[in-house]
Amino acid sequence: MFLSSALWALPNVTEDGILRDFLWEEFISVPANQRPKIGLALSAGGVRGFAHVGVLEVLNNAGMPIDAMAGTSMGAVIGSLYAAGLPPQELWEIGKHINFKKITPDFNLMGLFKFLFLQKLPSSQNLQSFFNEQIGHIRFEDLEIPFATAAMDVKTGEQVIFDSGPLDIAVRASMNLPGVFDPVEYRHRYLVDGAVVNYLPVNLVKNQGADYIIASVTPLDFSSQVPKTVAAYLLRIGDVRGAAMIEESAQKANFVIQNRVLDISTLELDKLHQAGEIGIRSANKEIKDLQEDILLFAIDHVVQK
Repeated sequence: MFLSSALWALPNVTEDGILRDFLWEEFISVPANQRPKIGLALSAGGVRGFAHVGVLEVLNNAGMPIDAMAGTSMGAVIGSLYAAGLPPQELWEIGKHINFKKITPDFNLMGLFKFLFLQKLPSSQNLQSFFNEQIGHIRFEDLEIPFATAAMDVKTGEQVIFDSGPLDIAVRASMNLPGVFDPVEYRHRYLVDGAVVNYLPVNLVKNQGADYIIASVTPLDFSSQVPKTVAAYLLRIGDVRGAAMIEESAQKANFVIQNRVLDISTLELDKLHQAGEIGIRSANKEIKDLQEDILLFAIDHVVQK
């Protein structure tokens, strides 16, 4: 009776909420090898993918254990940096410094000349250098959280999966937008954005042995903008294909966080933090349901403890 009376005095506090919070603390205190393995898949989406930073912040604050990760395109950038040990606060800071000059050395008059007269797309080489400035020349094997990403070989149409070896070239290839950047040449392959073949890499997280998979996705509102350039049309085609892949892959995840970034387009770099803030709001709306779903999934491990 005393407990019920006390709960009425506290805003938004219920007996169910107290029980959930107690069980959650019990769950996250269970050693990793004695509970289900939690995985996180981060979708592609260009600038919209920065919403994943907001999602990671909320998950991190909730003490969410993440035992395996995968991401493509912007999801590869955000996911790999987090897997390397960078906290969300540093990811927000990195977002302040991302611009086209950080991505390509061809963001200048000479680059425009090469594109117009030599029919050569810009290179994404600077992204690889910028990436290494943040975490150094590390390999997948050095990451704190197992991570995987994917790209597509434009010569064969095959998906190329990266989960070992140098990290920087894999991440660069995974977000190397087709029709916007020159393909990345690596080991006799010519690689472009992994979003073309695996927009939401739930299967890559599953391949790492995850038992429970959270998917963070960034859909686009196709009615909000009409493409006006060749590059914009190519990106729109990729987004339409991605929407279909999201629907299929999301069904294989245990829980999906929908980041309603909607009218933010792929290359609007000035809206990175806006997308991140949407991620915070989306994850905050879902975090309690997510915790409850994981607890139900792992109840035997919590009770046995």
